[in-house]
Amino acid sequence: MSATMVFVHGRGQEFKDPAELVKKWQAGLAAGLVKAGAPAVSDAPVVLPYYGNLLYRITAELAQRGEKIELEALPADPDQAGPLHPQLPRDVGALERQLVGDMADVAGAPLPDEEGLERLLSWGGTRRALTWLSQHSAVDQEIIKSHLRDVAVYLTKARDQVLELCHNAIPSDVPIVLVSHSLGTVVARDLLDDADLRGRTVLWVTAGSPLGLEAVQKNLLTKGAHSPGVEWLTTYDVNDIVALGHALGQEWGAVTNIEVENGDSPHSIERYLGHPEVAGPIGTAVAAH
Repeated sequence: MSATMVFVHGRGQEFKDPAELVKKWQAGLAAGLVKAGAPAVSDAPVVLPYYGNLLYRITAELAQRGEKIELEALPADPDQAGPLHPQLPRDVGALERQLVGDMADVAGAPLPDEEGLERLLSWGGTRRALTWLSQHSAVDQEIIKSHLRDVAVYLTKARDQVLELCHNAIPSDVPIVLVSHSLGTVVARDLLDDADLRGRTVLWVTAGSPLGLEAVQKNLLTKGAHSPGVEWLTTYDVNDIVALGHALGQEWGAVTNIEVENGDSPHSIERYLGHPEVAGPIGTAVAAH
């Protein structure tokens, strides 16, 4: 019997057919296995806990609730920069600013000349950092902004519901190969706090992961850069700003970093899985269990 592959998707998957998402992930993996000269895993069981609509609904409900709209957080001066998503609660916005600040710092963006970090964490500084990031990466500003919003919503408001959905979708009492992408890598790290799931995970793969952001690490269920203690492979494209364009540091412990080139789609999960050095270990782990 082979292990069950669990695909944990990222943001922006609302109103999509989960079965079609599975096919895309499988197609990318199949291409990578062919390049690796490895056997296919098309017969291996696969589940994709689909939380795209749930995250979208939670975000929409936050924006629609009158009591959650923090109008006092908006600038009094109409010429001043305002929140990236003013309809969302203040704590979501605060985490968005921290995420942008961390991302800009890691990417080498010049810090503001005046007032240092305090100014960087203002909405004006945040928007300037966001503009700089989009100009120095292959990822559009709106994609970066939407990604950070969804990460912030998950970490502050949606975690319990998303994790419950995922736990209910993952089969029990079978070995797991956990493959996660983008925001899904954050969800997967929280899932691995569960001792039973952790004990059954024979390989964890993270692709295009924002786990290198300190603001993410501080808001995980287990706060900080702590390895879950499973075999872990992470892959990144230097042009993928979501993954900060570099490897995860030694503070995470034993993790295998694989740099790839995804061409004009640096954050694409199909491109990530299509690399033999990523697909090969997945195929080996699936077949060995």
